[in-house]
Amino acid sequence: MTGWLIGNTGDFSPGERTAVTLMALAPDIDGIFVLGPLSWREWHRTFGHNVFWGVAAPLFALYFIQKGRRWKLLPFLYLGMLSHFILDLFVTGWWILMPLWPVSEWGILMSRWIPEDVMKYWIQLGLFAALLIPTVILIVKKKHTPLEILGKRADAFFYHFVTLPFREKCAACGARAFYRCNECGAPLCGRHRKFSGWFGISCREGHIYEKSQQSKLSIPVQGEINEPS
Repeated sequence: MTGWLIGNTGDFSPGERTAVTLMALAPDIDGIFVLGPLSWREWHRTFGHNVFWGVAAPLFALYFIQKGRRWKLLPFLYLGMLSHFILDLFVTGWWILMPLWPVSEWGILMSRWIPEDVMKYWIQLGLFAALLIPTVILIVKKKHTPLEILGKRADAFFYHFVTLPFREKCAACGARAFYRCNECGAPLCGRHRKFSGWFGISCREGHIYEKSQQSKLSIPVQGEINEPS
């Protein structure tokens, strides 16, 4: 959430916001591509959690940014990266962070100063609430979500899931709606939606709004009823 919030502080396109969000996740590259719990424990917080990767990754990301926008976005890419390191220090600070790896194994262990239980409960819960509130406000205000990094469908899916229950009822039964059909636009509850493809949503029994429109068209207008011969 942190990277997405940072990306929304500027006037950025969806692709630029995605770049900032991904940069806030980039240090965990040393955990994503390491298989097995023992190997993961050994390698996580090594080649992705140091100043060398922290400096190089945002510069590399500029290659994918439109010319003329690169230097405006660069400070936000670095802020996204920095936010990850700061959160790691205070949220999981019982795990050593080695900023000069592999040159040096000198590290910072925040649990020397802050008890592990305080980080696990008070700091984690406090930060989660502090990030969740502005995230929800931005979702409602700007009509896009952190899942935009996964594409437009994922973004729309999460936006509707968060906002529809407070605004609309299911077109089929009147229950609280959490989804919207990608084809006809009908708001749907969990019983009347069907998943289709990548975050796709459709009406479970045919498109409700299309059926409704067809029903209206099939009602004869007074004076146009054909009398039987």
